Amino acid sequence: MDQDNRIDDLIAKLKAGTLTDEELADLTDWYNSFDDTQITLPTTGEDTVEELKARMYQRLMKQIKPGSHATRTRTMRWLPYTAAAILAVAGMWYVIRNTTNDPAAVEVTAEDIVPGGNRAMLTLADGRTVSLSEAQSGIMVGDGITYFDGSSVIGEQGDSRLNPADSGLQSHAHNRSLMLSTPRGGTYQIALPDGTLVWLNSSSMLKYPSRFDGPERVVELAGEAYFDVSKQQKKPFKVISDGQVVEVLGTQFNIAAYSDEPRTRTTLVTGSVRVVPSIDAGSPITIMPGQQSIIMDGDVQVAAVDTNQYIAWKQGFFYFDATPLEEMLKQIERWYDVKVVYKRGIPNETFTGKFRRDVSLKGAINILRLSLIDAKLANRTLIIN
Repeated sequence: MDQDNRIDDLIAKLKAGTLTDEELADLTDWYNSFDDTQITLPTTGEDTVEELKARMYQRLMKQIKPGSHATRTRTMRWLPYTAAAILAVAGMWYVIRNTTNDPAAVEVTAEDIVPGGNRAMLTLADGRTVSLSEAQSGIMVGDGITYFDGSSVIGEQGDSRLNPADSGLQSHAHNRSLMLSTPRGGTYQIALPDGTLVWLNSSSMLKYPSRFDGPERVVELAGEAYFDVSKQQKKPFKVISDGQVVEVLGTQFNIAAYSDEPRTRTTLVTGSVRVVPSIDAGSPITIMPGQQSIIMDGDVQVAAVDTNQYIAWKQGFFYFDATPLEEMLKQIERWYDVKVVYKRGIPNETFTGKFRRDVSLKGAINILRLSLIDAKLANRTLIIN
């Protein structure tokens, strides 16, 4: 196979996600040997191999900081940028390094871990628990509790001890509190009694009533969830989470309130919400679509954000935009149910890009490999040196 055909074949494999480590090295060597001063973009508008090659170089040049090195000197130290440009063109992933430290070599074991999926536990009013079906994506709370396809949650268990009347599933004689919780590596949806839809992210908990009585609709959240609040009822809808209370009537928003993170973030997609800090020092604020409130130690800040970054998990993606390595790896840690350990302190890296959450952990580790982060997986522990 001649060189041009060989490179075309490697690019095709890259786009298909079947490129091996050796082939990536070959593609990188080819990239580093090309004379970028002669590159111009084709004007045909077709997504040809030549156009892919040209776009690789243009993106690479935009990512390298001016003055760091002569642009013609692209040895393996530029691999993060090289791989970044190639993968961006392939529509898969790109990485931007914001550090001047020399990268270390990468070590990855043959061990692999599957991604998370539909996993959740329903806690009934009497304290008993139901492990929900992984074949289902969510449950509906009404006169009883069913999966989205109409099948019975209780019937799925085959356990006569789970009496619906005793557990508040079908009897509304008394308003009862229920709880939906997801483990690390789990996500689930729930349609609340008023029609509000909630997507629960990994390692999260939603506490809610079997029906909404009184002048308000109140739920409690620990972790992260996306809410699409029903407007059918005019009662205010409140979400109590770490450090705040969010008040709405009918809108769509995301709350990230993990106990192991210092900030509670509320990101508004549509409508408007009122954020009330739990600490007396804070004053209530109203945020608008495209804004995010950030609460830390009672201090409230509002920033304009790309909402897609903060709701991508609901759509099955990881999405990072100059995201610090530690924050990125917290998401990896929860989704793959692993522990992240830093042996030599937290690297000063930020990441920008997007990839699907249904890839295995080995695929995610390969992203670290492209940026030359020293990562090793052993016994469900991801070690960062």
